[in-house]
Amino acid sequence: MINKFEDYEKLNEASLMGNPGLPGEPGEGGEKGSYLSGLDARLQQKLADLQRTHGRDMMSLMQFVGEARQIQRGHEADLEKLAEETIMDEYSEILEAIKLNVKFDTGGKIPKMMEDVPAKPCCEPQLKELEDSDIISEIHRRKISKNILQGEAVNTKKILNSDVSRTGLVRILGRERGERYRELLNKITDIAHHFYWVIPHDVQLAMWERDKSGMSGSVKIEWTTPEDEEEAESHAQGIADQLIESPELPEDDIAELFDEIDATINALGTDYAMLIHETVKGIYQLIMSVAIPQDEETAQAVIDNTDTLDDEIEDLKYGPEIAADLRDYIEEFPEAGRISNLRARVYGKMMQMEANEMLELILQILEVNPAAKKKVQEIINEIDEELKAYQSGEYDNVEDEEPATAASAHYSDDTDYKSMSKKDLQKLIDQALDAGDIEKFKSLSSHMTESMKVKAFAKYPALDECRLM
Repeated sequence: MINKFEDYEKLNEASLMGNPGLPGEPGEGGEKGSYLSGLDARLQQKLADLQRTHGRDMMSLMQFVGEARQIQRGHEADLEKLAEETIMDEYSEILEAIKLNVKFDTGGKIPKMMEDVPAKPCCEPQLKELEDSDIISEIHRRKISKNILQGEAVNTKKILNSDVSRTGLVRILGRERGERYRELLNKITDIAHHFYWVIPHDVQLAMWERDKSGMSGSVKIEWTTPEDEEEAESHAQGIADQLIESPELPEDDIAELFDEIDATINALGTDYAMLIHETVKGIYQLIMSVAIPQDEETAQAVIDNTDTLDDEIEDLKYGPEIAADLRDYIEEFPEAGRISNLRARVYGKMMQMEANEMLELILQILEVNPAAKKKVQEIINEIDEELKAYQSGEYDNVEDEEPATAASAHYSDDTDYKSMSKKDLQKLIDQALDAGDIEKFKSLSSHMTESMKVKAFAKYPALDECRLM
């Protein structure tokens, strides 16, 4: 076992090195004082902190995994539902048209889902042999994007430890076992990330390539159409092609295109934390899919050079730090406290840029260049205006009515509550609580998600949850 940071094996093919989106990475191997060198120093300190925090627990990873699986046994269905509700509490406003299929792995489905992922680029040309500057830029852009994706997924401890998650785990498992389960998942997450660094890159690659059954999670996006599932993928590509060819396509036409296709995030995990981790990965896969080049040959070259197990090992190491730097930068803007999921929305706008333009913006952000602040503010202003336009259109039909009257007019019986949007249901809950209408609140309670319950009892702690639920 390698215990010293200076003993860690350096990557032979560190594809982030030389990436124009990272400060101080001018070519192969980078240079002293580069952004990646700075990340190495930061990670050295973090790993030392983890060693001090967990101490001897580092050698008990598999024991913790076994204990966690014993606690969750028999509660898988409830934990799957809680994972979906926790994710929706965090991302509901950007997942309105997306289906979630979050499941514990049974029957070795994870290695089957991963069997098509190559260990290294399976065919030529590889990055060092490419000459087309546009393709190279697309590869660098996707490499940065994959690091953001992996980083956002690894950095999900906030969601794991949210009020919705904590309350749900206690409800499902009981107070003592629920708290112990969450404690175990936090430890497992920390120790696993530590091992991403202490186990040499080539050793990890050989392990993953030899036996994918040890993987603890996987995610896949599935595209389906109601008419013909076999044509789903080509239909999805058709949508992308039309948007690329006609970026100013009228909103009604765009809506019609997307109404014809459903996207489902299929997330598999071996524990509750991995269900959240893989679902978040799926969300960012969707956000970043718009940046895949239209040309099939170019797209294949980009994917061949970025979507391998070799890449994923590096992404898991550096991604959390890169994503954290971008997160901290974006959340400094005052709109971050007002616009939900601002970070994901900003990334979505970045994915619509030309590759070189996006790489330049990432570089400026990481350098804390004043030019970045102006550009990011422009993006945020655009997002803000789009949201305001959407919201104003949404309420045009009821602007002359009292809120409670308007909602009640459309949803007057229990059957209709099932078809309501979560946003409208939340309005009715708030109205009932504000009016002190406990009977109304009780009639709505069976349709509440876990996050709605948590919010209701946090706002009105005097409510007796056992009596009402």
